Amino acid sequence: MSIYSNICFYGGGAWGQALAITLSSLNNNSTILVSDKTRETQINNSKSERFPNLKLSPLIRATTNIEKAIKDSDLIFITTESKRVLLAIEEISSFSKNKINVIITSKGFATKKGKTFNEIVENKFHNILLSILTGPTFADEIANKKPAAAIVANKDIDIATSICELFHNSNLRLYPSNDPIGASIAGAIKNIIAIGAGIVEGLELGDNAKAALITRGISETCELIKKVGGDHKTAFGLAGIGDISLTCGGPHSRNMAYGMDIIKNNYRPSTSLVEGLNALDAAIALSNDLNVELPIVGAIYKIINKKADVNDIIKNLLARPIKNEFL
Repeated sequence: MSIYSNICFYGGGAWGQALAITLSSLNNNSTILVSDKTRETQINNSKSERFPNLKLSPLIRATTNIEKAIKDSDLIFITTESKRVLLAIEEISSFSKNKINVIITSKGFATKKGKTFNEIVENKFHNILLSILTGPTFADEIANKKPAAAIVANKDIDIATSICELFHNSNLRLYPSNDPIGASIAGAIKNIIAIGAGIVEGLELGDNAKAALITRGISETCELIKKVGGDHKTAFGLAGIGDISLTCGGPHSRNMAYGMDIIKNNYRPSTSLVEGLNALDAAIALSNDLNVELPIVGAIYKIINKKADVNDIIKNLLARPIKNEFL
């Protein structure tokens, strides 16, 4: 039996609803904190704007009462986009009297300088015990009970394990990790690499080029994780190679679709949520601060910001000095 009895999802979008649906399949109640009455009424009537073909379980309830939702909870998932996570953390910290377990499912950096959410929380929000849930997961597939696997990362492996146990025997298989920094870096960088995969697709450079980009992107993720003090093996697990493989697989990924759009639509892409775009400046700032070379990430940054002709950028990547692949 789970040690968590009052579960809250801060954010009523696709990912929050998908996780709530998964927990309801195990007979767990959950509350979804939403920002408007219309969505609150809709969810409480077992309907979902995000998944119109699904009927929500009565175990899933919605509310707009942020203070009550937080005070009543012993476990909170933040399921908003990354740029709204710090606000959510501030609100949870202010309303929660005791230490509370919080899980971030967004994949991105906390600041433009490349700080992770764990670093911010450890220094400022001492009543929050923060975990990271990340891996190759599309919300619509989770909601439709298709099998998936991901990790929960917390420096305290017992906390990570307790969250994994909450989902045990559902379609979402979770593995505990004690590397939240590595998990955060992997989640942020993979979205940038996915934009690059979209650019490769848009330019019709072929499968060889995309495979090379993905592989070298994993290598850059590994180097950055090591530099920030994380476990480099995280880059080769579900949070790293698993998530990059999924996100670079096709336009189902918003990040890859964005990369395709900027090529096919002459740099006038759609304005939909693109986490990789939000992470680019932070990744460049962090690599400069740590003196880590990120050629692939840097090339994507130059293409997005029109720093050079895309064909010249590709030629420069291919002309980089020859060195051992793993040095």
